[in-house]
Amino acid sequence: MRRIFLLTFLTSLLVGCHKGTDSALQTSLGGEIINPINDHIVLLQKGKVIDTIFLDDRNRFSYTFKTDSLGLFNFRHRENQLLYLEKGDSILMRVNTIEFDESLSFSGKGSERSNFLVEMYLLWEKENEGFTRHYQKNPSDFQLFLDSIQHIRNAHFTRFLNKHDVSNDFQEIAEAAITLDNYQRKESYPFSHYGKDKLEFIEKLPKGFYSFRESIDLNNYKLADLYAYQRYVNAFIDNQAFMKYGHEKPYNTVSYAHNFNEIKVIDEHITNKALKDNKLLRTGRIFLANSNDKSGVDQIFTLLHQKITDKNIQQRVSDLYNDHKKMEAGNTIPDLMLVEPTVNSKVTLSSRINKPSVIYFWSYNNQMHMENSHRKIAELSSKYPEFNFIGINVNGEGDMWLRHLKKHDFNPNNEYRFDNIREARRKLVINDLSKTIVVDRKGVILNSHANLHRATFENELLEYLNH
Repeated sequence: MRRIFLLTFLTSLLVGCHKGTDSALQTSLGGEIINPINDHIVLLQKGKVIDTIFLDDRNRFSYTFKTDSLGLFNFRHRENQLLYLEKGDSILMRVNTIEFDESLSFSGKGSERSNFLVEMYLLWEKENEGFTRHYQKNPSDFQLFLDSIQHIRNAHFTRFLNKHDVSNDFQEIAEAAITLDNYQRKESYPFSHYGKDKLEFIEKLPKGFYSFRESIDLNNYKLADLYAYQRYVNAFIDNQAFMKYGHEKPYNTVSYAHNFNEIKVIDEHITNKALKDNKLLRTGRIFLANSNDKSGVDQIFTLLHQKITDKNIQQRVSDLYNDHKKMEAGNTIPDLMLVEPTVNSKVTLSSRINKPSVIYFWSYNNQMHMENSHRKIAELSSKYPEFNFIGINVNGEGDMWLRHLKKHDFNPNNEYRFDNIREARRKLVINDLSKTIVVDRKGVILNSHANLHRATFENELLEYLNH
């Protein structure tokens, strides 16, 4: 009965969208969000917000596009995912936020293209399970393994083309989706392979190992929103940056040398201004979020301002830089509002700091990191009672947070979540979950770029105690 009711509802959405107009000229998107986390979804293209679409009182929405600039879009509601639209499409979307990617489905005219992109994303996730061990293969065996993956992907695409007629534009995007992930893995291969001398390993790779690069357009703006394309370009930049300094220094993605050369690679290879500015912003964001090199930070900031042409992106880099400076050692950590689990009341971060403290972050969207972090904290807490260990969840759903605290038996006395996640991420310059902040008993920052999983972390704690 529910399926019949939903089909009737979705059909009425389409009729409603097209009523009184030439439906052949309209492009529409509608659907339903199960277990929504807020009252809207955000539609983006090329990194820019196209519109905010509000849900009705039954968590449904309907939207008619006012532009012919269609193609790939990114929609956001707790998580991000892709959809593809051509003129005249009428797509209906349904997703449950609890199992976002797995539950996401599209129906209606043109929906097969978006479903294909989601299927490729899920296939990529499945392939990545335990993939690290494959990076330890020798080059020929690694290539054979990639070939087996590619065979499966090609067969999947062939079956799709046998069922559906698609435009040249979508075929280009689909072909990129099925090929670029393996190219990205080849770019990353030397840095994930065991052994210390990365440069020597690269120089001994079989001739033609990277010959595929000649077929890739790094400035294909049409692919800007495609995850496989983004992953590949990032890996290529990383690889080429190392090649510029590898004869002098070891591979280190958060070093000044690596990021300085990343900027040079971007400047040399990416000519599309929008793509270039966004890649420069990414480099700046990651470096500023992970570096204690004050001089290097200043130099990278100056260089980014010289290279970036978009005024808005220049301002974003300036904001990142200013937030970073406030988080340098010697400054007092921003006094943010936290929510504690016992009575779900709000407290200040400063009120939780009464002795030297280690502040770490976790998300239940990354189960492995969540479990490893809490296991490590339990070990450190018993070894170093002189420290507070404060865990802060970065998700936005309070009920889900409490559910995970109970399910995993995490100590509620040292667990919190941010009252305002966006503000907290910005002020604390949180770019990824590995970030760990160490402060003294007065909240003065000792290190805002520590990492509790790093082998040297315990030595750092001992140094702070003996200082």
